[in-house]
Amino acid sequence: MSADAFVATWSRPARLRSIANAFAIGLPLSLAAAAIGWRTHGTLSALVLLIAGLVGTAAIAALHTRRFDRRWLVRQLDSTRPDMEDSADLLLAPAPSLNPLQRLQQARLHARLESAAATALRPGWSTHAITAASIVGIAVIAIGLLWPGPEGTAPLLPTAATRGSPPKLVAQRLLITPPAYTGLPIRQSDRLDARAPVGSRLAWTLRFAAQPAAADLVLLGGQRVPLTRAGDGWTATLRLDRSTLYRVGFAGMTGPLHRIDVIPDTPPVIRVVEPERTLTPMTRGQQRWSLAFDVTDDHGVAPAASLRLIVTSGEGENIGFRETSMALTGSGAARRKAFRASLDIAALGLTPGNDIVAQLIVADNRPSSPQRVRSPSLILRWPPDLGKEAGGMDGMVKTVLPAYFRSQRQVIIDAEALEARRRRLPAATFAQKSDEIGVDQRALRLRYGALLGDETSDAPVLPTSDTPEKPKDAADGHAAGDGHDHGPPKQKVFGNPMDVLADYGHAHGEAAGLLDAASAALLRQAVDAMWQSELNLRQGTPDKALPHAYLALRLIKKVQQATRIYLARTGPELPPIDLTRRMTGERKGLGTPSLALLPRTAGEGDAVPAAAWRTLAGSGEVRLDALQRWLMANTDKIADSLAFAAAIDAVARDPACTRCRDALRRQLWAVIAPPPAQVPRRPAGDAIGRRYLDTQE
Repeated sequence: MSADAFVATWSRPARLRSIANAFAIGLPLSLAAAAIGWRTHGTLSALVLLIAGLVGTAAIAALHTRRFDRRWLVRQLDSTRPDMEDSADLLLAPAPSLNPLQRLQQARLHARLESAAATALRPGWSTHAITAASIVGIAVIAIGLLWPGPEGTAPLLPTAATRGSPPKLVAQRLLITPPAYTGLPIRQSDRLDARAPVGSRLAWTLRFAAQPAAADLVLLGGQRVPLTRAGDGWTATLRLDRSTLYRVGFAGMTGPLHRIDVIPDTPPVIRVVEPERTLTPMTRGQQRWSLAFDVTDDHGVAPAASLRLIVTSGEGENIGFRETSMALTGSGAARRKAFRASLDIAALGLTPGNDIVAQLIVADNRPSSPQRVRSPSLILRWPPDLGKEAGGMDGMVKTVLPAYFRSQRQVIIDAEALEARRRRLPAATFAQKSDEIGVDQRALRLRYGALLGDETSDAPVLPTSDTPEKPKDAADGHAAGDGHDHGPPKQKVFGNPMDVLADYGHAHGEAAGLLDAASAALLRQAVDAMWQSELNLRQGTPDKALPHAYLALRLIKKVQQATRIYLARTGPELPPIDLTRRMTGERKGLGTPSLALLPRTAGEGDAVPAAAWRTLAGSGEVRLDALQRWLMANTDKIADSLAFAAAIDAVARDPACTRCRDALRRQLWAVIAPPPAQVPRRPAGDAIGRRYLDTQE
């Protein structure tokens, strides 16, 4: 017999005992899992769990049988049989490799094993593990069999009902099946109050002691859902579309109110990951525009989305729009997906001065009427070329700067920074940058000059040989005696502001004349210093311009510190004191020291709840029908309309219940508009009144 055959023969009983031990432990646990699956999700689930348990048990058994090899056999023979004389390894050695003495010992060992049985080497039963697994399995199976399954009925509670006694609800179960797209499991409750997603299927199973002739569910508003008898139980189903109150009605009686709240399906939420800002200026050399969105939803996001793109073209009033769309596929989990896109700017046809507007449109996974949302509009803007605008001599050689003025301090900082870089810049670049700072100095000089009444012109007329000199009294290219028909002279109107200004005024700007003589003199010196600074900057010598710039800054600060505005204090003009009535105690003619507070009247929308609130304070009868109609008309204005309706129903069932009346009164106080904390503003009036008030401002 070969060594492998010898090992297989002597280890077979041990392998079989190990497999039997594994199945003795795993089978009760697998049956327990199958029983739970059958009660919660049906036969298919039980079968899947049973097969999975048996496969797992077989895998564990196979792992355990791998230890029964040659080393195990030699170790077992040496430890259990003294007649092996610690030479069991010779049984597995090939005869040609042994010396004569070893071959003799091998033959003696084989002779001794002929009368022995291989079953003596198998391990014993795992008694403790098998007992524990059996107890756990039996207990779980018993609980699973006694627990109500999805298709069964609730256990009947013991009652003392006798023949002829009135019907009584003794057992109840509510099975909630959410819509399939939500991915939520089916659940059941032994209570008749519940919260469920919108569109869920509700199934009631009720049992009565002393069966009634008929039973139904009475919903808020009077709708009735009949209960169907099936054996000893009564069942009914309903699709949940909105929150409601209901009660169980049977044998002419109605039970307490129960509440079912709808969990709405919220629309997806879009978060823009890239870019960080809504408006993104295009950078020089940019070829692609990357977009990234993160979309979340309570039940699931549709895997496909649409990216809406709008490209503008044209300038001014002649702007056109071209709209396209791009399909995107999301990645990630069902409830959170990421959408990314990289747009080719050139392929979309973006031109300078125009925009690309992107907007993601995504929906949730609801099969019927999915909810679609749009992301904020993201804009990629290609900044327009500033170009060159001609304006006199300066306009022919200078680029127009943006419409803001730099401060004198900034001019000094720029000039100092340019002077520090003189050696590192080419001469032409240095002169160009110095000239640009000179343009800033000129703009600042003109700004302060306007305060002094200086007349400036952004586009002076150039004195050329082909331009005739105009007479001094010329205006807009016309003068007296030029041969044009100017019509009769314009008649002046007394009191006309323009005619008065033409005769006696000379307007230079809004700020002219606001400074006193001393401040105006200091500001004139500052403007002259700015002129010298500008002259040197335009000539490319910022080192010579800096002293004049510093002087201008010091003079401007002096003007700012010297110019102050003081307003005279004026007190209230009180009426004169009548000394003839002083110390006489005469109060004739005095006004009322205080005004009486007028009671607040409820508004048109608060009349019904306010009247009910006042009535509930006493013992009077409340008009619940009017309050119910008001509730139906103002449901959207009430935070918890179901609690309000339940409070009305409690008072209707027991008008003398003090606790019920107080609960309804608290609900009414929450819906009545509170009185204003201060005097309210007067009404704005109609259109004619508002137009009149606008003209008086």
